[in-house]
Amino acid sequence: MYRIPSTLDSDLDYTESLIKKFKAGEIPAGELKSNRVPMGIYEQRKNQHYMLRVRCAGGLITPQQLAEVAFVGHQLSTSHLHITTRQEIQIHNVDILDAIPALRKLEKAGLSTAGGGGNTVRNMTVNDRSGLTGDEEFDVYPYIVELTSRLIAEKDSFTMPRKYKVAADYNVKDAHSSYVADFGLQARLVNGKRGFRVLIAGSTSTNPHTGWEVFDFLPEVDLYRAAKALKNWFNKYGNRRNRHKARMRYVFYKYGEEEAKKHYYEEFDALKKDASLDFFVPALPLEHHKPPFDPVVDNSDAFKIWKKRYAHRQTTKEGVAENLWYAYLPVEHGNNRTEFFAAIAEHLGKFGNDVIRFTQKEQIQVRNINEDYLPDIYQFFKKIGDYQIDYPAVVTNMTSCTGADTCRLGICLPKGAINAVTRRLMTSGLDLDAIPDFELNMNGCTNICANATWADLGFSGRIARTGDDPFPAYTVWLPLKGHNEIDVQQGYVPAKHLPDFVTDYLQDVIANKSNYTDYYEYVKAKGVDTVEKLLLKYKKVKPFSEEPKAYYDWGDDEKFSLVKYGQAECSAGLFDIIEIDQDNIAEKRKALESGNAGDEEKILHAIVFSENRMLLVTRGIDPRTDDDVYDGFIKEFIQAGIVPAKFKVLTDKARQHQSLAADKTLIFELADLLNDLYKNMGDNLQFNIEGKENSKVKVETKPAETSSKKEEVASKVATGNEIQPDLKKDFRGVACPMNFVKTKIALSPMKSGQILEILLDDGQPIQNVPGSVKNEGHTVLATEKVGNYWKVTIKKK
Repeated sequence: MYRIPSTLDSDLDYTESLIKKFKAGEIPAGELKSNRVPMGIYEQRKNQHYMLRVRCAGGLITPQQLAEVAFVGHQLSTSHLHITTRQEIQIHNVDILDAIPALRKLEKAGLSTAGGGGNTVRNMTVNDRSGLTGDEEFDVYPYIVELTSRLIAEKDSFTMPRKYKVAADYNVKDAHSSYVADFGLQARLVNGKRGFRVLIAGSTSTNPHTGWEVFDFLPEVDLYRAAKALKNWFNKYGNRRNRHKARMRYVFYKYGEEEAKKHYYEEFDALKKDASLDFFVPALPLEHHKPPFDPVVDNSDAFKIWKKRYAHRQTTKEGVAENLWYAYLPVEHGNNRTEFFAAIAEHLGKFGNDVIRFTQKEQIQVRNINEDYLPDIYQFFKKIGDYQIDYPAVVTNMTSCTGADTCRLGICLPKGAINAVTRRLMTSGLDLDAIPDFELNMNGCTNICANATWADLGFSGRIARTGDDPFPAYTVWLPLKGHNEIDVQQGYVPAKHLPDFVTDYLQDVIANKSNYTDYYEYVKAKGVDTVEKLLLKYKKVKPFSEEPKAYYDWGDDEKFSLVKYGQAECSAGLFDIIEIDQDNIAEKRKALESGNAGDEEKILHAIVFSENRMLLVTRGIDPRTDDDVYDGFIKEFIQAGIVPAKFKVLTDKARQHQSLAADKTLIFELADLLNDLYKNMGDNLQFNIEGKENSKVKVETKPAETSSKKEEVASKVATGNEIQPDLKKDFRGVACPMNFVKTKIALSPMKSGQILEILLDDGQPIQNVPGSVKNEGHTVLATEKVGNYWKVTIKKK
């Protein structure tokens, strides 16, 4: 449907040449990766196994195209195809040598993987009810298809600071994903003319924010101009040095709303002079019809229940549309074998080419089906084995990312957790049909690919600990601020207790549904309190020796460890240590402000203690006593000038067990300051104070290497000769994640290309620290066992 870029053939030729050079050992993996990722070729968790991410604008794919995807996947002996939360389809477990021949076949079917990953214009999403409901202003699918065609034809769409995501909704009232897209479009009709409300720089990931409005009404003729202006703006003002602060919203955080918008309007106004950028929408070559066979008859209760749950009458502004219906067909986690998708393509192809959309819930939507043929659709999907077709919608609507079983960024296994929740709900006896539209989203890490922070109930994977043993857990998110606002973090629940937590919460939602105008009113009035009680009920996990099952993730037969799953454990654990105190402060502060604190003096002392300890980890301090906490805070924060001296009175009173009742305002002020410091902390663990980074760490280093010196270092690595470090640090006896923190602090003042040598204990330190260092972008040149410890040599990025 979208036009294949004219450059795709040459792009494929170039990628193929790089693959051959890589297999021949002529280029490193990194050089190939920088090209293949923007081409939609991703390496999966298992080395040398790849995934091809096929672009489907708004989930639109014809049966003929789907048949080709299934055929290509079958030829590659793929393990499965996967429908994504961005309405694409992926071919999994592909050998790298087979990738380009496969992409050439897909190209002939009008499909491409270009822009499937990397810092590119990604697949554009659409509310899949567009074109089906009389509530819409107009069908936005043709706009998204044409916008896709124009943007992916431009070279700079593949070399941006970070990804560029577009989402379109068919009106403002029912808008959803457009609020959290980089380029969010909400269809509007003004005086009979089509256009869009436009939001930019929204995101649900780390430091999330809904999009900022730049146009209340953008005439359709300017749509491409507005999208291109955003790309130009992003290329000019985006952060290319730090990928963790490179998404569009950070431009707003850096410049402020007024200045960021001003820069955007400058780009847009410059493009207004170019008439070639006017946007026109061609009609899509889509059609539907009755199939060449008579409908079957099904009067069973099972079909009637399915129809009520999943089938909907299509309407137009004028009313009913030709007695046509659409329906949702669950696909468990979006995954199934190629034969499954091939059968769907063959059967639905008899109804025309405008019958399939992939949804953001990883399902298949069928549309333009005459009501008489709904029994045929139901029986066909029963026949090909989609067992969840008879489940309540709230269960099959639960969405997760792929998690740590295939994703290299994953921490937890959300698909296994969703399966466990499903089993629990299906035996709970709850009236799940009472909440058919309830959205539960789950992510395996903090990247929020499945929009956990934009759900009725969201979960994002993290680690937690009892003693030295980590276990899988999930941060809980609730829409406390209301509809179309970013969810608010509520604490975390161990993965083991997740099914009971969800069941108990939904029981309360269903029981109180009639008492509130909508779910969001329920959350504010009662839901958040219900979650707090459930977190207290389910949060604790006994030591491994007493409760070993809690230390195994759902669907895994090995004890939980981030050596196996996700980024190195100490890298993630660093922030968990901080957030434990941050959560304690927030919880106790809320109790004080609500008037339900109990022993107020005791709680105030606990808050001050957590405040003093919260950020000590960033200074490499692992306090063992209360005095260590207070001494560390005074030395590293107050005396260092990071925290104003007026707060020292709190530390002194807490140490001497004196009353803090008169200092409540000052205690809360310190809490807010520490939260701001943490929020704005740089990747080097330094804090931005009045626009200047604080760095108390000084280190004597040799001059930065010249090019010839760097080549000499590389030669020494290659020949196995000893590398001469610029700095040596002994971290033996330092536990995870403190050894990683000390490594970051040591690296911070060093120059790019300089060499750090660290000594680590055997076991968790050597298993975790090098992986965390690599995740920071540095190069681990060598690891060498020396007796009962390890020597690790690191080259700063």
